[in-house]
Amino acid sequence: MAEETTPLTTGMAPPLGPAYVFPGGVSPRSRRYRKMQQFQCCLAITVVLIVLAALIAAFVLVEEPEEPPTPILLAAAAINETNPANSSAKASAALEAATTPLADEPNTEWALKRAHINRTQSGEAVGAGIKALGDREILEESQQLTPVRSPAYRHYRALSNGPEARKLARRGYVENHATTRIAELLNYTKPNGRHNIGNGPTIELPDPTMNFTCDFNARYRTASGVCNNKAHPRLYGAAMIPYRRMVAPDYADGISMPRVSHASDGTQLPPARKVSLDIHRAAYDTDANFTVMLAVFGQFLDHDITATSLSSLPEGESIDCCALTTSEMHPECYPVPILPDDPYYQRYNVTCLNFVRSAPAPTGHFGPRQQLNQATAFIDGSVVYGCTEQRQRHLRTMLNGTMRMYITGDGRHLLPLSTNLEDGCNRVEMATAGKYCFESGDDRANENLLLTSMHLLWARHHNFLARGLQSVNPHWDDEQVFQESRKILSAKMAHITYNEFLPILVGEKLAKKKGLLPSTDDLDAPDTYDKNVDPSIANCFAGAAFRFAHTLLPGVLNATSDNSAPESIELHTMLFNPFSLWSEHGIDRALLTASNTAVLRVNRFFSYEVTQKIFEGRPEEDMKPLCGLDLVSLNIQRGRDHGLPAYPVFRKHCNLPSTDTWEEMANAIDANTLQSIRKIYSSPHDVDVYTGALSEPPLDDAIFGPLLTCLVSDQFMRLKRGDSHWYERKMGPQRFTKAQLRQIYNVTLSKIICQNADAVQQVRKYVMKQSKDSANGYVNCSEIEHFDFSAWATTPRPVKLHSVAVSDAKSLIRVIHENSNSTASPMPKKLMEPSKE
Repeated sequence: MAEETTPLTTGMAPPLGPAYVFPGGVSPRSRRYRKMQQFQCCLAITVVLIVLAALIAAFVLVEEPEEPPTPILLAAAAINETNPANSSAKASAALEAATTPLADEPNTEWALKRAHINRTQSGEAVGAGIKALGDREILEESQQLTPVRSPAYRHYRALSNGPEARKLARRGYVENHATTRIAELLNYTKPNGRHNIGNGPTIELPDPTMNFTCDFNARYRTASGVCNNKAHPRLYGAAMIPYRRMVAPDYADGISMPRVSHASDGTQLPPARKVSLDIHRAAYDTDANFTVMLAVFGQFLDHDITATSLSSLPEGESIDCCALTTSEMHPECYPVPILPDDPYYQRYNVTCLNFVRSAPAPTGHFGPRQQLNQATAFIDGSVVYGCTEQRQRHLRTMLNGTMRMYITGDGRHLLPLSTNLEDGCNRVEMATAGKYCFESGDDRANENLLLTSMHLLWARHHNFLARGLQSVNPHWDDEQVFQESRKILSAKMAHITYNEFLPILVGEKLAKKKGLLPSTDDLDAPDTYDKNVDPSIANCFAGAAFRFAHTLLPGVLNATSDNSAPESIELHTMLFNPFSLWSEHGIDRALLTASNTAVLRVNRFFSYEVTQKIFEGRPEEDMKPLCGLDLVSLNIQRGRDHGLPAYPVFRKHCNLPSTDTWEEMANAIDANTLQSIRKIYSSPHDVDVYTGALSEPPLDDAIFGPLLTCLVSDQFMRLKRGDSHWYERKMGPQRFTKAQLRQIYNVTLSKIICQNADAVQQVRKYVMKQSKDSANGYVNCSEIEHFDFSAWATTPRPVKLHSVAVSDAKSLIRVIHENSNSTASPMPKKLMEPSKE
């Protein structure tokens, strides 16, 4: 009977002792045991290899694997592991120390050999610029238009380009080419490092924007934002001015050509699409603390303060940059190349993403290219009302201070209709059914369903305010009711921005240190206005930093409501598709969708819906190809188009720890991200600011990393301190009374929703947050505190007819108005008219 000590083979003597007793050989039993071990080991290795191969194959199908860090990166990571708290602490300390806006980098001096340009040279340069514009116009006569329902056309319509901006852009185009000609005449050679020719002498060209007059004691803002600052009435924060440069630009030729690599070996910047694919690939890291409403309100706010003008054909038609040969290409084209091995676009034989440069803004002098902001910088509700008097009049009823609305058969109020079938939004089948897209104060209102819902919400809220003001002040005329409603609405927008939105982005602690929280607990807090602060929007803010919200967007949203079963909707299907608002409770479902869907984290990763399907064609439109655009590639390309310097330049300007070397950058971002960046960028000074900023881990109590925190907080400090009509002002005719201010301090976005949706019954107190703590529980709309209009009630003073000669009815009305205790300072140009109701 076999036992444990029985040899596995019989007929052979057992070994005399352990193997080590026989130094010259191995016992038979040991050899058999070793063979068994080898067999088992090989079998185990084979199984492991098969499993690993299967895992790797599955992983490759989902995403490209990260390469293991190189020794240099491992060393850098070790540094980062030993000093993460130190690096983060230095960044936090630098940010907390900046309690006033950072001084913009001084304008670079004229870099030409001779600073003085004689009249002949200046005239020749301007002539060359005018000729370049003429050559462009000749070329434009034969340009092929972008197909109306194509992704490229919808992208164009998602941006903004009005007729006044087109006129200014032509002047800016002349200036740019005049600067190029002067550089040729004076043998300008671009310097090492950042390429920027600097600001030069004045260019003598007519400027139609300087025709205006100011009343600095007016209670209400101008539509265009002019006259806000006494010393700089046309420049500080007004519409139709160049973006402010936080740091000097970086152009390939020092003048206007998009940024290129600084490498001395001729290396080019990696294509924007490659950056998107390799660094900003898809990942789905949900942040359960916040909702998509954060992104929706952020986009609505962004459209209130920024509206970059695109270059276009003379009548505003979009330029097609991918259908022509290089010789036929429009000079304002800067298309995004698609590489042959692109995993998505190769399926559709797409070799180019259409990209048209932002329109050049006139500056009045020789110098580098600037871009035009068509919006006012101030949080003034211009996204609702428009930035011109003409736009405001078009949207008004001119009756009881209200704005035009379309009233459906069941009595719901929608935005005014846009019946233009060539606007990139309207569809023939919907128009046939009597359903159209909409008009608002901003041309981008139809870009996505959630944004359109926000426009409708605030337009309804204006009329809510107008009705309330008229009820307590029946003696107010249309103009006064409209302007006071507009003033209250913009104050509410600003309060929600600083009370609910910004603390999420930069953290409540830092927001408090920087003075970015409302003074809700101290109605006697000092006036924060500073006439020396320029509130104009920074180019880096519009071109990079405030595009952070694109990383928040999930691919699928929870389209749920109080009375329906849960369902989901893909993000790209909501673009230029506002037609569900025509349905009963359409706005309710849209707002609850935004309030009940968690966002993704602010990081370098984006959903495929953002990087592949933006403005994707619809099968019924018979457009080829059906593939969408990559919004991340377009964002990166826009930064280069604007001449935004590289990531380390902005870090240095914000007084953050340096990232001039790869080893230093390892202290700012994680090792895997750095590995991805190093694979395609030749130097830290090539890294796009958009990519670098999104790659930083968030600070404590915030969703932003250090650089985004710096760029965004600096801009919002400027918007608060540099606005003479700021809602918390304690001085001047613009101020609210304490009783009025208390009502504004009570506003939340949830209250705006409850007051103006169709039939929303319940929402969280702070709808941008999804946390379920007691401070953010659900509130019943029927129980919210009502807005008290009595704080705005005024009583007309008795008219002493015996002391005033009154010749007719109009004179009597004028006397009553001049003697009334009105909150408006100047009498409206239009006399009060009897109600038409």
